[in-house]
Amino acid sequence: MSVLFKMFVKKLFAAGWFLFVGLLGNLSAQVADVPAPETESIETQFQSPPHSMHPETWFHLIGGNVNKSALTTDLEAVAGAGFQGIQLFHGRGRPWPGVKPQIQTLSPTWDDMISHVADETERLGLVFTMQNCPGWAMSGGPWITPDKAMRHLVHSRTDVKGGTELSLTLPKPQPSDEPWRDYQDIAVLAFPTPIDDTGEYLTPVSVASNRPSQPWKKLIGGDSETKFDINGNDGPTWLELTFDQPTHVRCIELPPVEILLKRRNFDPDTKVRLEAFIDGAWQETGTRIVPRGTWQDRQPEHQLVLAFPDALSTRYRITFDTKHPLELSRFRLLSAARTNDWKSQAGYALRSLQRDSNPVQNPDSWVDRESIVDLSKQVDSDWRLTWNAPDGDWTVLRFGHVNTGVKNKPAPPEATGFECDKLSPAGAEQHFAGYIGRVSADGGPADQGRLKGMLIDSWECYTQTWTPAMEDEFKNRRNYDLRSWLPALAGYVIDDHQTSEMFLRDWRKTVSDMIVQNYFGRLAELARQRGMKLSFETAIGDVSPGDILEYYKSADIPMCEFWQPNDPHWGGLETKPILPAASAAHIYGKNRVAAEAFTNAGIHWNEHPFQLKHIADRHFTYGINHLVFHTYTHNPRTELVPGTSFGGRIGTPFLRGQTWWKHMPLFTDYLARCHLMLQQGNPVADVLYYLGDGVDHKPRQDEPFPTGYRFDYLNSDVLKNRISVQNGQLVTPEGIRWRVLWLPPGHCDRLSPSTLARLRDLILQGAVVIGGPPKLNPSLGEQQSEGKSFDELVSDIWGDRDEPFGHRRIGRGRLLWDIRKPETQLASLLMMLNIKPDVSGIQDGTWCHRSSEKSEIYFIAANRARPLNANLQFRATGQPRLFDPMTGKSTKIRIFDQANGFTTIPMQLPAAGSAFVVFDSGEATATATSIERDGEVVMDARASVINAEPENEFPFGLQQNDELQPSVTAPKLAPTLIGDHQMLAWDGGKYKIKNDDRTISKVDVEQLEPINLSGPWKINFPSGWGIPEQLTIDRLMPWSELPDPATRAFSGSATYSCEVQLDAASLERQLLLDLGEVSVIAAISVNGNPVAVKWAPPFRANITPHVVEGTNLIEVTVTNTWHNRLVYDANLPAAKKKTWTISGPDKNKDLVPAGMAGPVSIRVGKVIEF
Repeated sequence: MSVLFKMFVKKLFAAGWFLFVGLLGNLSAQVADVPAPETESIETQFQSPPHSMHPETWFHLIGGNVNKSALTTDLEAVAGAGFQGIQLFHGRGRPWPGVKPQIQTLSPTWDDMISHVADETERLGLVFTMQNCPGWAMSGGPWITPDKAMRHLVHSRTDVKGGTELSLTLPKPQPSDEPWRDYQDIAVLAFPTPIDDTGEYLTPVSVASNRPSQPWKKLIGGDSETKFDINGNDGPTWLELTFDQPTHVRCIELPPVEILLKRRNFDPDTKVRLEAFIDGAWQETGTRIVPRGTWQDRQPEHQLVLAFPDALSTRYRITFDTKHPLELSRFRLLSAARTNDWKSQAGYALRSLQRDSNPVQNPDSWVDRESIVDLSKQVDSDWRLTWNAPDGDWTVLRFGHVNTGVKNKPAPPEATGFECDKLSPAGAEQHFAGYIGRVSADGGPADQGRLKGMLIDSWECYTQTWTPAMEDEFKNRRNYDLRSWLPALAGYVIDDHQTSEMFLRDWRKTVSDMIVQNYFGRLAELARQRGMKLSFETAIGDVSPGDILEYYKSADIPMCEFWQPNDPHWGGLETKPILPAASAAHIYGKNRVAAEAFTNAGIHWNEHPFQLKHIADRHFTYGINHLVFHTYTHNPRTELVPGTSFGGRIGTPFLRGQTWWKHMPLFTDYLARCHLMLQQGNPVADVLYYLGDGVDHKPRQDEPFPTGYRFDYLNSDVLKNRISVQNGQLVTPEGIRWRVLWLPPGHCDRLSPSTLARLRDLILQGAVVIGGPPKLNPSLGEQQSEGKSFDELVSDIWGDRDEPFGHRRIGRGRLLWDIRKPETQLASLLMMLNIKPDVSGIQDGTWCHRSSEKSEIYFIAANRARPLNANLQFRATGQPRLFDPMTGKSTKIRIFDQANGFTTIPMQLPAAGSAFVVFDSGEATATATSIERDGEVVMDARASVINAEPENEFPFGLQQNDELQPSVTAPKLAPTLIGDHQMLAWDGGKYKIKNDDRTISKVDVEQLEPINLSGPWKINFPSGWGIPEQLTIDRLMPWSELPDPATRAFSGSATYSCEVQLDAASLERQLLLDLGEVSVIAAISVNGNPVAVKWAPPFRANITPHVVEGTNLIEVTVTNTWHNRLVYDANLPAAKKKTWTISGPDKNKDLVPAGMAGPVSIRVGKVIEF
């Protein structure tokens, strides 16, 4: 090695590049440094991300537990930890010990506190945002009057016999008796009573079951106290019912889906089969699948009604075939006809629509719309009906609307009131004026523009089905009168099942449009008038019926949420719509996609940044690019540690009292680098996934999708108003592009004429569309578009709709479909179009892609438990570079192969590791394509790319009992190219390097033995914890294994130290300190010089610039979590405890590993030229 080269290497490693190599492990085997440009380039920003790219945090005030000086302490801690801003909430909570006085929300003292926060955030450079109401859900308070509150449609029923003049008082619909219900009448309608519609439930004379111990007769009889479980593990549950005369059973009523599923929001995987005993044999009349519900589908009055075809028998058998436990708290039978799951179709609940064939029933069991009589003008002020009723049996329905009674929560009592009307702009206006408008007004506590943003947290106020202007709104939006269709909103089948469902779709669409415009749109207008930016979390389409994408168009920053380790409504069904939020941002041209991050419903106090990293990484690949932490809680007593999170067990405890808070800037810097890169340019996806026109439940974002491709969801609004065609691609005004528009089976079985006309026009302009013809028009009000009917438009586009496979050229575009194998049609047709995967070869991990004017940017995230070691093929060319978000370093990748528009790179990442691969435009230069050692391939860019075939590339959530972050093994060190013809080797052997020009370089490296640091070791603990301040141990061990109970339970930072002798020959090598296993963060110093802080494995650091010949002092300050000390203190009397929190771990919990387990060694590397 030449002297000049030795000097070059010394400078290179002193500058920190070796730290980058040691951090990424094997991945860095292909990279070398790139000099930083002198301008504020992306490389410079990546090293030191702008403040605007840093995460934010929710900042919770709990109850009256607020102190002005402690607010300053907390806000300084937030700013010092590297957060960009706070989003302030004020939640409900009991008084905490020693916090006096307790403040009252909305009082002058509270105003003073909010003003103080506004001043301090200005001083500290923090962006100040507030949740739009007290509590976290959703938009309400004591300023909302009952007439401006959320309202439901209600009705009462009266059966009469005609042929005479009637005079009777119609009962008031319930619930309505409480004054706050503010009952208002709408209309009175009458119609001939359908056959078998007695208004009563059926009661069998006998019940038999294979679960005979259960009180079936009491349940069927309507006993409200009766409920019991049936377990799918024991096989199907059946019961046989006998009636005293032939009877129709047309409907079965069950509890709302969330109650039925015992508050576990998994796929129901439940079928209900009805059989009738006819002609001496059991005959199946129908089978219904229990729909997907939501975590708010638990209001008892919104029961699940399953409709079945006609059968007439004295004996019926009902079978529950389920894979999960069910809780039956309601089980009623009806002979009357009702629309299937009408509570959902009418908007009282959100459930997935069942598109089975409609039940075949006697039309006399339905209501003929032409027979409906409006009697509203024949009712006096006391609601006494006077009517000369025609002959026959008549059903009279009195319709009204009431305040739902839902209130904002969980808010302090003095700040709790009704939720505002979400269907009327007047509700939004009254709400804004009562809280955010008041706070931000001139003279308000956060006036003069100090309040920068307003947040609308997730929808947690159930549903709304009425507002005073509803009939006018419906007529204006759907072009027909609502009045005669009101009985369909009470479950009655009007004309026939299909017609009723078409009306109910128009109804849901109207409610959705009104929420989008009158609630989200109006609040956005009001906030922007005060100069604020708007963030919305998930709402309609998630828990209330509506378009899950469109309301985000009014947001500046669309937002969703994700939990750690997973959503508490555990099970097979993902519950938080991440991909819809990201898709909405993309199709509406919003660059930032935020997420309430790391929400948790069970604090263990063993949380730490690395434990959360892979969860953040995974959601970055779903499209999230800005995190808002859940949560930082204001703790008014600054002397108590660790403090409390949320005053309970909710939220990851991001607190200044955390043991690892001093290291938080490392985590926030990591996230800021990711945010920066993931907000460059535009997202890249090949497929626009049309959600159809049904106003259905949110899509299953974990449905199988072709490996190697990405998609965005698309709705009707953007299809018709924002998408155009350029050069055969679909494009938004912001320049985001997709290659294909997909009409997925199920979602697109029903398309409106206007949608079909738009599809036809896009294809004519050059778009490529994949999907078969729809079966039905979902809308009653929209029968034509541009003078053409549904059938005519289908024929224009698909021709012969009976063809199972087709490929048509229409104008400049193409239409393809293959309904023979709907589950694989998209993948095969993409290949037919020569649209190859964007990324291939990832078997353990996931990815996303963005494109800017100068670069193609890929983010790669490894599996949380297994390293990534594979050849990855990217659909990009140009010079590849590696950007490491852990360190901020960017380096040139030197081992790769490019051909036919694709680049193959041998990629190796540690478990839970991540990196950005960036392709710069221009000529690419590789140093080599492969490295071998002792005849074994270390990496080969020209080796085959092995494609994974997972059922799903989007593994949402974990199983209930999975570890949040399992222990991982550091990857083996691999040879690293550090220049055009220089390599750093960690192991001796015979190396063969295949250069890019196909020449071969051979290098022999002598054996490189590691230097083991076996001990003795000293451990220094801080004073004040009742444990020895220094211990000497002969062999390295974590302090959680030491004999003394108090020392074993220590939480905080303790320093391990050891001396090692190095000779002059060692100083000629490159030295990497490898700490082995550490729990959980290690700050490394050598000879008194700080080297690195490692908060994620592998715990390795370059110590070459810091060592000397002779004795070297190695010091490692390890920080663990609060878990162990809190467990220890839970066993002590109050006077001896040294910690305080609420809802700490149980005293019987096991201690978790803490400290350094090792083994610790110094790995020796040699730089060679070839």
